[in-house]
Order: sequence, then C-alpha cells, then structure tokens
Amino acid sequence: MTDIWQAALQDLETKVSSHNYDSWFKTLRFHHQEGRVAHLVVEDAFLKAWVEENYVDLIEESLTLAAGSRMRVVLSVVGELAERERSLDVAVVEPLAAREARLPTQHDPQTSIFAPAPSLPAALTPAPRPHAARQPEPIHPPMTPRIQAAPPQPLAPQGPCFEDAARDANLNPRYTFDEFVVGPSNQFTHAACVSIANNPGTNYNPLFIFGGVGLGKTHLLHAIGLEVLRQDPSKRVVTLSSEEFMNQLITSLRQKDMNSFRAQFRNNCDVLLIDDIQFIGGKDSTQEEFFHTFNALHNAGKQIVMTSDKSPKELPGLEERLRSRFSWGLIADVQPPEIETRLAIIEKKAEAENITLDKDVGMLLASSIRSNVRDLEGTLVRLSAQASLMSQPINVEMVRQHLRRMNLEQDRKISVDKIITRVAERFHITASDIRGSRRTRTISEPRQFAMYLARKLTDHSYPEIGRMFGGKDHTTVLAAFRKLEKLVDKDTDIARMLRELELAVGR
Repeated sequence: MTDIWQAALQDLETKVSSHNYDSWFKTLRFHHQEGRVAHLVVEDAFLKAWVEENYVDLIEESLTLAAGSRMRVVLSVVGELAERERSLDVAVVEPLAAREARLPTQHDPQTSIFAPAPSLPAALTPAPRPHAARQPEPIHPPMTPRIQAAPPQPLAPQGPCFEDAARDANLNPRYTFDEFVVGPSNQFTHAACVSIANNPGTNYNPLFIFGGVGLGKTHLLHAIGLEVLRQDPSKRVVTLSSEEFMNQLITSLRQKDMNSFRAQFRNNCDVLLIDDIQFIGGKDSTQEEFFHTFNALHNAGKQIVMTSDKSPKELPGLEERLRSRFSWGLIADVQPPEIETRLAIIEKKAEAENITLDKDVGMLLASSIRSNVRDLEGTLVRLSAQASLMSQPINVEMVRQHLRRMNLEQDRKISVDKIITRVAERFHITASDIRGSRRTRTISEPRQFAMYLARKLTDHSYPEIGRMFGGKDHTTVLAAFRKLEKLVDKDTDIARMLRELELAVGR
C-alpha cells in the first residue's frame, strides 16, 4: 500500500499548485489500510479539518486511480491512532474481574455505570464520633473584640489595556477579523490567521501570506495582532513594513546604536508582523539583519507573519537562505474575490459608512471591479460623496458614468463563454464537451487550454471559472493553469497553440 500511496502523491502533485502540495499533501502520512479504507495521519486538528473539507475527494480520486479500485480515506491526528490502539490492547488484556473491581461508586460521566461502593479496610474506616452534650447558650453574647483595620495597601500596577497596546503596536483598530469578509478566495488564509492569533508561536510559524494588491493581506496581518492583544494585552506585538524595518536599521547604523535596534526586534517582541516583505529583495544589509532577527525569534518560539505580492520562490533578489526560511511554516495565498464575495464586501462597507445602496447598484459595482477590493471600497466611498454633494441617491446611471470616467468599467469583449466556444471550434468538439465530465484525451486537453486562457484573459477567480466549466472544483482549474504555465516555456507546440487560441478569442 505504501507504493500505491506514493503513486497517489505523484498524481496529486500534478493536480494542485506547488505551495498547496507542500502545505497540505507533503505532511500527510500513510498509517495502515483496512480493506478499501486508507488511514492517513496529519499533524494537528486544524490541518485535519481543512483537508477533510477541501481535499478528501481529490485524495480519494488519486488513490483510486493508483490502486485500480475504489478507495476511501479516513484522517486522524498524530497520536490518535496510537492512543486508540493502546486502549484496545488494555481492554483485551485486562481480565473481566479486574475491570469489575474498579467500577465507580457513583455516576461516572465517562462510563455511565452505577455500582455499589467497595467497602474500606477496617484500619481505614473512621470510628463513629460520640454526640457532644449540648451547651446552654449564654444570655448575653460575648463581646466581639475590636480588630484594628490594617493600613491600606498600595494598588498593584495595572497591565496595559487593549486600546493602548494596539496603539503602541501601530495596529489599525478597524482591521479586525469581524470586519473581514470571508469567501472561497480567502477562506483558507483567514482560517490560518485565526488559528495563529489564538495560539501564536505554536503552529504555522512563520506564516507567509501572498497575493495581489488590495486583496486584504494587510487587513489579515493587523487582525492577527489585534486578536493576540485582545486575548493578552501584555503580549509584545511589533507591526511595520519592510521599508520601515530598513529605515530603522539605517538610522541605527548612522547613530551607532545597533544594540537598541536588535533589542526591539529580538528581545522585546512576541509577535512580529512584517508587511510587504518583498521590498527587502536586493538589499543585502537589510536581508542580513532580518536573517538574524528571524532566527532569534523563531528559535525563541515567537510568531512571525509576513505578507508579500509573490510567493517566496518568486521573490526577486531574495537570498536563498531567507527564501528557505520563509517556506518553513505555512504559505497561504489570497486570490481575487469571486462576485458573491465582492458583493458582500460592498454591502458591508455600505453598512459601515451608513450608505444606502440598491441591490442593482451593488451588483453593477461587484461585476465591474473584479480584481481589487481596495478599488471596490474606494469607488463606493467616492460615489457616496458625489451623491451627498448632489443631494441624490446612488443610482445605476451615476455608477456607470463614474466607472467610465475612472476607466474601471469591465471590458466584456472577452468572456469565459467566448473562450470555451473558440477552443471547442479549434478542436472540433462542442462547448458542452468542454463543460462536461468526460476525461478522454481529445476532450481533457482542450478543456485545460480553455481553463488556462480563462484564468489568463479574464479577472475571474479559480472558483468562478470552475463553476463556468460545469461546476468543476477550483483545484481542477488551478492544476490545469499550473500545468500549462510550466509547459508553455518548455513545449513550443503548446506555446504556439495557446498563442493561436488567444488570437482567436480576441477577434
């Protein structure tokens, strides 16, 4: 079965992105097999819950392919299987009489058994106490002696309050988890951030969050710090951008005060939150100092969280030793939100700003501004200001005019439907074949070409594209995109085919 599991892992590696494979599948371990059930172990409960919710079907599909027959997967946290086996061994070996002898005397919530209390040995049985003669009560109660009050003690110094701690840590109080809109494009990253905020320094250290501009990376970074301080205001949270880290380093070098700089980041820090870490690329002195800061904090069990616009493997000018350390913990990406999430973001922003918004207006904004949450919220605020100055409500025509002025109205010439139609025509199949579930090579390859072009030429997210391809899972779309992304640099025939298809779609 071990060989089958290795074959399944190789199949999974072709279906998901490299960082998702490293995060979720590399850590899975095969434990044993019971019939057609493969028992796998994971490192912790969070990982178990996430894999069960998102990847079990994909794992079972790869296992079935490798085994040649239908396989099912059961996940357990490390230690759970061993504990169950020890419990079974004890239950088999322990004699029945011994188990009966230790039945509880009262209702046991774990065993739900009632049993008579065992008799105590005579030497341990307490002797009955004789009844003392009742003493007559005095007519007048004795006088209570006066006790001199102790001098007032000075109040113990109070710890920092949450508001002061958050302000000292340079955290934006509006960037909380409650204010973050969760959708398929950011669900995993949000869950990882919540887990880290509840247990900093124990799981997923460091956490590396990457994604495009305006997708909520900084919001999640600050939400971690705020939640850590909400639970324990005495925690020392340091929040800054990589540029601020570099500027403080330059100032300390100029003033010859490196000891204070190092103490701030290495000795007086429990949680380090670094935004836009990509800007240290190519800056040797900054990378050298951050390398030692990273090592000191990580070795001390302190939490490190970083954001970037690219994954560690794609960051230019980054030293290999830092690239390796950034990949030690968990790498999580934030994708552009799908339309449902964009609509929820607009509605939440409107509620926070007391903006009255019709459903048609919200849908127009959500369908027009696809790739950037910051642009989405900023456009709504500008529309609100315009409506207030003109003393009129925000309507569809006002939104259309504003989008045209800002060049934000979505170009609808290239759509997923058009891409599917053009690819189907090129390979002499039908659009329903591409959207269907058949996996013959004559259909699966054109389907992958169409998925690749849909992701490249439109702003739709992976989940949105999956739904447009007949309800496919977003991991299928992601695997197709990653596969062709690698092949386009190696296979000239595939590169030429994709260029021809792209030209056909643009006509």
